Amino acid sequence: MGGSLKTAYESIIGAGYQVSPEAFSLLEGSKSPELVAGRLLKMLEIAPEKPFIIEGRHVEDLLDADRRPGEMKQEEVPAVDAPSVRVISGYQSVQIEGTINDFKAHFINRFESLERILKSRADLKDATGVSSIIEGSKWRKVKIIGMVMSKREFKTGSTLVTLEDTLGSVEVIFKSHLKEKASRLLMDEVVCVLGFTKNGRSIIAEDAVWPEISPKIRSANSRKEEYAVMTSDLHIGSKLFMKENFESFINWIRGESGEEATREIAVKTKYLIIAGDLVDGVGVYPNQEEELLVKDLNKQYEQAAEYLTMVPPNIKIIIIPGNHDACRPTMPTPPIYKEYAGPIYSMKNVVMLGDPAYVDLDGVTFLLTHGRSLDDTIPALPNCSFKEPQKAMVELLRSRHLAPIYGEKTPLAPEHQDRLVIETVPDVFQAGHVHTWGVTEYRGVIVANCGTWQAQTNYQLSMGIEPMPGVVPVVNLATFKATTLKFV
Repeated sequence: MGGSLKTAYESIIGAGYQVSPEAFSLLEGSKSPELVAGRLLKMLEIAPEKPFIIEGRHVEDLLDADRRPGEMKQEEVPAVDAPSVRVISGYQSVQIEGTINDFKAHFINRFESLERILKSRADLKDATGVSSIIEGSKWRKVKIIGMVMSKREFKTGSTLVTLEDTLGSVEVIFKSHLKEKASRLLMDEVVCVLGFTKNGRSIIAEDAVWPEISPKIRSANSRKEEYAVMTSDLHIGSKLFMKENFESFINWIRGESGEEATREIAVKTKYLIIAGDLVDGVGVYPNQEEELLVKDLNKQYEQAAEYLTMVPPNIKIIIIPGNHDACRPTMPTPPIYKEYAGPIYSMKNVVMLGDPAYVDLDGVTFLLTHGRSLDDTIPALPNCSFKEPQKAMVELLRSRHLAPIYGEKTPLAPEHQDRLVIETVPDVFQAGHVHTWGVTEYRGVIVANCGTWQAQTNYQLSMGIEPMPGVVPVVNLATFKATTLKFV
């Protein structure tokens, strides 16, 4: 099976569909199986009735459309010369009271949103809620969707999980052969469990399915080569802010330093994205004042503005808040307060957004978050560590939620709509916060954590956190390839 055909086939199977022999033959005979599969999945996303098996007729219509004269194909997208930022979301600022009813509405919305995503899969459209299980006189197969309420692991290797929906709960037993999947379950995330039940009050699990993301299918296009540079955690104002290294980065992005190949990237850079912690803030962690060079928050932002004005004005700068910035401490977080960061707001090439934010950069969708929930998810996930934060970010994509765990280190605002649900699958998923870096690709999505520009603080030393400063991920928006540049 050729690479393009294999990618197309795997994307359809990954979305929960089966492929008939006739449909497979039509895909195999098409000029661009990946393009046809991508159109097919987009069509099925909005279809009121989703087939379980992709038949030949589903593919034939798309092949006919492919032959129509004059239609612009995906690979014929015209080149874009000027930076174009389309904000999809990130300006919202919702007032909340934090009542019990607010929290109830928040988690009901989370459950219903993720239940809808799970049921959009062809193989899960008949799944039911926990409370709909009926007692039976013999073992019956079930597919139930629920939120993880509790989890208890036993020495035997089995795990007891309680799932709940809006009306009830049920106990699910994962035997030792499913230990790996059971250990992956996070508190408060929504999953579908396949298994057997007899009494309707407990289930023997056969499998667990996460909301997941569908594979992204890409084709070559004639887009003009341009770059998005990603960074975070500058911590300007700290004595440990790596001033010389950051100034080296600024000189590079101005095209004034670096080897010929990297200087060419700088010349073609159209976007600079900063994923939070622009400044070090005040009173964020114990004894922080001892490590502050600038103890006035307004002056910290004034210094940040001085650095950002050195960035060429043709480069759009997109900034979201981090937990060290002047902003509401809970997620979702509105943009940094203008009363503190006024000099930055006055810059014409700066776009200030909240956390999370979705932006479209010349047709490439970025999902931006500071990454606070990594403090909770990394310790809770098997085979994840702070040295490789991108692995935990991939699991957040699989959970389709930016902060699944409630009640730990990540404060959540009980907005009635849970805006931390990943409704739209991005092309690029960017975060920071943990002061280490890592870049990977998952199902066609570039996943990048951006490191830091701050040396190790005493607090980080006490927590065993070893930062990886001065590393900058860069995405080529024409080829959709990511690379990293180092300024250490």
